[in-house]
Amino acid sequence: MLRLIGAAIVITACGVGGLTMARSYSIRPQNLQSLATAVQMLATEIHYTRSSLPEACSRIAAQIGNPVAAFFNQFAAQLTSNSGISAAEAFNQSLPVLADAGFSQQDVELVSQIGAVLGRSDAEDQLKHLELLKTRLQQSIAKAEQERDKMVRLWNYLGFCVGALVVLMLI
Repeated sequence: MLRLIGAAIVITACGVGGLTMARSYSIRPQNLQSLATAVQMLATEIHYTRSSLPEACSRIAAQIGNPVAAFFNQFAAQLTSNSGISAAEAFNQSLPVLADAGFSQQDVELVSQIGAVLGRSDAEDQLKHLELLKTRLQQSIAKAEQERDKMVRLWNYLGFCVGALVVLMLI
């Protein structure tokens, strides 16, 4: 009886580990889509309302979900702190929020490219760069969805199979 309970615990633990890995692949496309939506909202704020960058970021953070909202809140806080830093520096200081939230290094590097343009050029140039970022994010979303489709199923089955293999090896 004790062996059966131990086997069930091992299989369950390995299965949960596999499900956790599968979930990380499922979350990435959602986060990238949220970021693409936020970029589109920023472009709209720049083009139509012509609001200041901290105000636009605060509005976006209020309308979008985490972890992207946390990034825009941090960026707005950096801009309004009156510490004498440029928008590019504030943007770069806010990027670790995305990295800590599980965005891949490629995703963070992709987003970091827009930081040098924000607040330095005219609205039309910023809109061009934001549109380019949105296009690149859409490409990343497509790749993430393809990766998700392959890896979620793999990790779901692999976790339980490894647990069963460990149990068989221990018996």
